Amino acid sequence: MTGLFFGSFNPIHNGHLNIAEYILQQQYCEEIWFIISPQNPFKQEIHLLEENLRLKMVEAALNAHPQLKACNIEFNMPRPSYTIDTLQKLSNLYPDKKFALIIGEDNLKNFHLWREHERIAATYLIYVYPRPSVHTTNIYFPNLVRIKAPLSKISSTEIRQMIREGKDISALVPSAALKLIETYYS
Repeated sequence: MTGLFFGSFNPIHNGHLNIAEYILQQQYCEEIWFIISPQNPFKQEIHLLEENLRLKMVEAALNAHPQLKACNIEFNMPRPSYTIDTLQKLSNLYPDKKFALIIGEDNLKNFHLWREHERIAATYLIYVYPRPSVHTTNIYFPNLVRIKAPLSKISSTEIRQMIREGKDISALVPSAALKLIETYYS
């Protein structure tokens, strides 16, 4: 099983890696692809760093982790990026692979708003990790698996703010990507 961890990764941080490592340790997936989203339909972010720079940060962060891979498949797809389109493209490109989505509870809360959400829910396993102050216990469908990954309070928004304020972020981001993150967001 290949887990697909979609995100802006603006920037990638230790919370992202902790979730991925937990999923691998629990053997939910054999590998995880970090899908860097150029534009999330639900987040029209004004301060979204250029996609190739975010890709470089993710590649640096994942370099020492052979089961984790950066994926830029959405870079050449129509925008905004819709998960169903990416899933269809990946399934066509890799017919021998079985894919699962990895999403936070915050995304599950709005899952009913996703394009073709019923098709996604019927076709793909969806691993949902906890998010602070979000509770979705009332949402259920057969391919939904709630995982007990460590709750991360790290946020990309907070990291960008800390950089602007000249604060130390070394405990929050992968050391392999620290210099890139500090350079790109300074």
